[in-house]
Amino acid sequence: MLTRRSLFRTATVGALSLTSIAGVAEAKVKNPLPAAKVSEKRRVLMQSSSRYHNSGYLDFCDEQYERLYGAEKHEILFIPYARVSSSYDGYEKQVQDAFKRYGHKIVSIHRFDNPVEAVKKAEAIAVGGGNTWALTTRMYEAGIIDLIRDRVNAGMPYVGWSAGGNVACPTLRTTNDMPIAEPPSFNTFGFCPFQTNPHFISGGTAGLNNETREDRLEEFLAYNRDEEVIGLPEGTALFITGEFNCEVLGPKDAEPLYWFRQPEKKFGKMKLERIALGTKFDVRNVVPGGKL
Repeated sequence: MLTRRSLFRTATVGALSLTSIAGVAEAKVKNPLPAAKVSEKRRVLMQSSSRYHNSGYLDFCDEQYERLYGAEKHEILFIPYARVSSSYDGYEKQVQDAFKRYGHKIVSIHRFDNPVEAVKKAEAIAVGGGNTWALTTRMYEAGIIDLIRDRVNAGMPYVGWSAGGNVACPTLRTTNDMPIAEPPSFNTFGFCPFQTNPHFISGGTAGLNNETREDRLEEFLAYNRDEEVIGLPEGTALFITGEFNCEVLGPKDAEPLYWFRQPEKKFGKMKLERIALGTKFDVRNVVPGGKL
């Protein structure tokens, strides 16, 4: 695994092989996830947010959870590691209360002496929102990243909202959060082969000269010429089944998704396509030049 320190060393060594225009490098060293065997029974729900407009906590998710769980009722292992400024006990209670309406039981992983054994015995996994850097770091420290990946790819249901949805991507690089912790690797679960940006909102704040989300994602595309990003407005979700099938879910009045695409020319403006609710597509097509 590459840490940021080793990435800096590797990048320095590899700098001679980088192709650059006007002194700007356009490639970087990557440490991709290994190929994984994926069951046709795999079900992954990547939610942008825990609230939608004026909704209560996760109370707009009836249709999304019905799609994920069907008629089955589970004891769901909850991963609260993204919570930083308040207790895991309180976070567990909040999620327990939210999931009562759906008929599922929530038990947090912090209740178990051995987190690895807890994941091995879990019926389903839910990963909550908060700080993605803290979440990823703590999952690596608990030794559960690879195990969760394997169990979900084998068919155990997975839901993650906000940070928990972000870590379903190959890496955490498109999170909105401050890097308050340093994980040993940026690699996360990789249930989809592309990056998403949760809580996506277009444009800046009136009267402030701050970067917009579009500005940040344009930098991501300029530095990662082989990648594209899907922005998820609040309330929306991606529902992945099997290895390649994906469907856009969300409340009927939710915004279409934002598909940020590579520019026609180097250093040109990135392109934007919108993806409507209900769209079904092959996840392999979210690449430069791809079509849904």
